[in-house]
Amino acid sequence: MKNRKKILAVCLLFTMTFISVSGCSCSNKENTDNVTSNSTAGESEVFGNYSPVLGEITYLDSDEKIIDNKKVFDNYEQPATHQGKLQYEDYNTYDYDEDNHPMEKYLVVYTPYGYDNNKEYDIMYLTHGHTGGATTWLGSPTDPYEMKNVLDHLMEDGKVRPMIVVSMTYYDDNKDEETSDYDSQILNAFGKELRNDIIPMVESKYSTYAKSLDLEGFKASRDHRIMGGFSMGGVTTCLQICESMDYFRYYMPVSGTLYWSTAGRSSSSNPGKRMEEAIKAQGYTKDDFYIYMSTGTVDFAKSTMDRQFDSIKVCTDMFTVGKPGEAGVNCSYGVGTGEGHNSHGRETATFNALPAISSLIGKSEVNNI
Repeated sequence: MKNRKKILAVCLLFTMTFISVSGCSCSNKENTDNVTSNSTAGESEVFGNYSPVLGEITYLDSDEKIIDNKKVFDNYEQPATHQGKLQYEDYNTYDYDEDNHPMEKYLVVYTPYGYDNNKEYDIMYLTHGHTGGATTWLGSPTDPYEMKNVLDHLMEDGKVRPMIVVSMTYYDDNKDEETSDYDSQILNAFGKELRNDIIPMVESKYSTYAKSLDLEGFKASRDHRIMGGFSMGGVTTCLQICESMDYFRYYMPVSGTLYWSTAGRSSSSNPGKRMEEAIKAQGYTKDDFYIYMSTGTVDFAKSTMDRQFDSIKVCTDMFTVGKPGEAGVNCSYGVGTGEGHNSHGRETATFNALPAISSLIGKSEVNNI
């Protein structure tokens, strides 16, 4: 059990800005020092006031309730004044999709500027797409990607609460695996690795809202945990909606749907119904989660994202679609004009979805005071 101080909820609520994600490339872990960042004098400020700016969110198609994912600010792709840090973390796990043999893997952890072990932080877990790796989203400690700069700016400008971000891989031994189904089969077992090994390891070393490293502690802190992914990582995210509600309240699937999942699940042809049934089976209701789906107008995944959104809209007992922050809304769908199936698409998606999610976390926290 970890000692944590209760951090005062900061008056918040904010809007959305945009997400971006790019193609997936797997890179090998570099030989760098694996050091957890600690705050130094003058580095513990909380930037911004997370004020509600719901009016900044507009529809690309108001009839269909499809949100216009805005472009990432140009300066957000450049290094911020107040920069967070990246570090590698090793962990032990098992080959859950085959013979359960033990493995040692690594992931990349982002800690925000001024990270302080005595404070509690929201946390987001991210997965890549086909042929990607643990560095796909954020880069490495010695070669950070633009997505890391976007995170720094979002927090520096007060659009997102300071948070920890984890970039991980579903591949065994951190190596791309040759598959004939774009990895859809191996995704089905990754939830075990995530719940059994990744979350306990990360949250034993970094300060989150989890008061204990067991199911009870993770369930009690689910309101401060986000799951996201791009392409087949978006599929992975949707699968966690179906099986990891105890751990996550917020979901950010980008350009990946349950249509691409396998393992003989009979309702893959109807993602909305499949999610509804799975959420109910886990003991949760329409008031217990929020999903921000995203894609781009020139992304080849858009047609399946549209279909998944359509299947969600008709399941009105479980889902209410619209803008984040509106009464009852638990699912939003943002589309970036001109965005494709690549890293910039990931950035645009995150730029829009993460502020929306962060504002909802803050609103819930304030209402519980």
